Amino acid sequence: MPAVVAAPSTWTGYVLVGAVLLGAALVGCAPAPPTTEETLLVFGSTSTIRIHDPDPARNRAAIGAVAGRLAALEQEWHAWKPSALTELNAALAAGETARVPEQTERLLQRVAPYVKASQGLFDPTLGGLLDLWGFYTDEFPIVSPEPTAAQLDAWLQTRPSFDDLVSEGHTLRSTNPAARIDLAAVAEGAAAEIVFDELARAGIRHALLAMGGDVATLGDAGGRPWRVAIRDPIGGADEVLGVATLAGGEALFVSGNYARFRIGPDGARWPHILDPRSGRPARGVATAVVLGRDPVRADALVTALMVGGVPRFAELLEAFGESCALLLTDQNELLITRGMLDRLELHRQPVLLGRPLELPGDCAGPG
Repeated sequence: MPAVVAAPSTWTGYVLVGAVLLGAALVGCAPAPPTTEETLLVFGSTSTIRIHDPDPARNRAAIGAVAGRLAALEQEWHAWKPSALTELNAALAAGETARVPEQTERLLQRVAPYVKASQGLFDPTLGGLLDLWGFYTDEFPIVSPEPTAAQLDAWLQTRPSFDDLVSEGHTLRSTNPAARIDLAAVAEGAAAEIVFDELARAGIRHALLAMGGDVATLGDAGGRPWRVAIRDPIGGADEVLGVATLAGGEALFVSGNYARFRIGPDGARWPHILDPRSGRPARGVATAVVLGRDPVRADALVTALMVGGVPRFAELLEAFGESCALLLTDQNELLITRGMLDRLELHRQPVLLGRPLELPGDCAGPG
């Protein structure tokens, strides 16, 4: 999930780190807060941990613990390189009942309500379809031929869903051998929670985590709220659509068509987000953004918004109970909630599709 610029409210100057832009210099008379920063490669994307704490030894120890936890998660959840998840999927495909790793079991239980809320637009059993489209690679954009109509028809005939998974104690089986679990759509959200649990255990009170293009926060940025700039999918690589203000404990999750994608026959970018109804990449949405306090829910929701698009925007937000979100179409049309608009400083003006959507919920942000 691409495209975030994260910086305290008075920082200017941005340094590109993968798909994430991080504020590089503090200006003004206030001194910069003591900072320890580390960049890691996790889930195929660059992740940056920035800790604001005066004890560098404690910070480095905390980052080391976090790196260990993230490496363990990748070994458990990687969808196509050898992992505990690939072993589980092999057992399910063979019709076997298999024991589920602890973190995998917790995450599957956690996302079950979101599969239901999205009416299957978010579904973590589409690994076989992602593989069919060539998305199990580290090389992007993908230029290999797309699946044939016969291959897609065959997948649709056996179309798996989350409901095919049957949990029995700490084991799992599938009533459909085509179901292949892929947790990538929520892995960064779940990892963010685990990272902040680790930091809190170490006594860290102020930190920012940028994974791929998603940002989660703990505390504040030296007495100021965090300001996170959303990269413009229609503009150039370093152009910004707008800047959102985040309080401690909030997260900004972004999905779009401009990081992990394949080139369609028409030259358009087809995202790695797939529509289970058609078996094809979701089309029409350039980016979806959700700001909230539950990283896993926000992560699942941005995926559902990419698939549901304009017609399902309001319905999905209400079903997930979120009130801070936007959706930008590939025709530069903007759907946005009132709560998100109040939290966002737009750097340009897309074509607004109707009035900002009024939804109940606390989207007040920093005071």
